[in-house]
Amino acid sequence: MRRSLLLLGFCTVMAFMTVTTSSCNRKAGCPAVENAHVKPNRKGELPTRGGKSQLFPKKFYKN
Repeated sequence: MRRSLLLLGFCTVMAFMTVTTSSCNRKAGCPAVENAHVKPNRKGELPTRGGKSQLFPKKFYKN
């Protein structure tokens, strides 16, 4: 009985650690997050103009 409880506890701890461990390296940045940021230009300034979405065709928008 005691051995099965220890085995169950060990499996529970290992499952918890597997779920909570991050898949990205520390202080290196995750590729999914890094691609979502806007890159600055050569002067270090962020772009001020808005992006163009190609979600809908041009005929769909009202003029």
